[in-house]
Amino acid sequence: MDKRFERCMALSVEQLDLELSPSRSAKDAGGALGRMVRQTKEALCDPGLDVRQDISYGNRARQKLDVFRPKAAGTSALPCLVFIHGGFWQEGDKSVSGFAAQTFCAAGWAYVSVGYSLTPEVSLTELTQEVHSAVAYVHENAKALGIDPQRIVLAGHSAGGHLAATVVADSLGCGTNAYIRGAVLISGVFELGPIAKSYVNDLARITEEEIGRLSPLRLLPQTQAPVHVLVGADEPTAFQVQSAVLGDLWTPHVKSLTQHVAPGRDHFDILDELNDPTSETVQRVLSWG
Repeated sequence: MDKRFERCMALSVEQLDLELSPSRSAKDAGGALGRMVRQTKEALCDPGLDVRQDISYGNRARQKLDVFRPKAAGTSALPCLVFIHGGFWQEGDKSVSGFAAQTFCAAGWAYVSVGYSLTPEVSLTELTQEVHSAVAYVHENAKALGIDPQRIVLAGHSAGGHLAATVVADSLGCGTNAYIRGAVLISGVFELGPIAKSYVNDLARITEEEIGRLSPLRLLPQTQAPVHVLVGADEPTAFQVQSAVLGDLWTPHVKSLTQHVAPGRDHFDILDELNDPTSETVQRVLSWG
């Protein structure tokens, strides 16, 4: 574990719980989440979009995808952003995940929001396997979905950032790292040691073996696809350290790794960066298409 995590590991459980509760320091976490739900509903009903909702990519109830494409694109195979929601692997669903669909479809992209099972119903390993399966499903069924299989960009927020990073690192040996054109890791948790010490583990139930096998910071990226690491300047220190260490340790091992600390953004409104066509993050993603 990188020495920069020594501070987190030295905190009392109460102090660590506070740092890993970003809603306590956010300006308006409920408002940001509510906005994303509304934006997702608008995208699902947008007459300018072709929407395929609740596509099953596995046997469990939450293993579902929503796919958005601009109708104006016709039958063209489009570059695609695949988004994985957060919630510390125990909360959330894809009802918030389509928030940026209209932005990307307006740019001529397809957009996929991924649902997955939550802990403790499944283990973190099983949950991670589901996300890798979702990426594989999109790649293998790209033609039928109107997606270019060579231009799939993966993005994830918070726990979703962790899950996206496990694809980059091919943590399960599934080979899904080969299916992505790039990755955007937003406010992620990449070293699981401090997380397992906190309240999060009451439901996540991360084992010692999983800390080693599923911590992207204990692995190396297994793709030369570009990686963009995004975090808010107003996020708790525990989250900023996660992104900073990942950037430092992974940079020598990928062709391109960029980092952006967004001024004035907290752990929730950081996602507005992904919904702003003029933002550094969106412009970078579009350049990969």
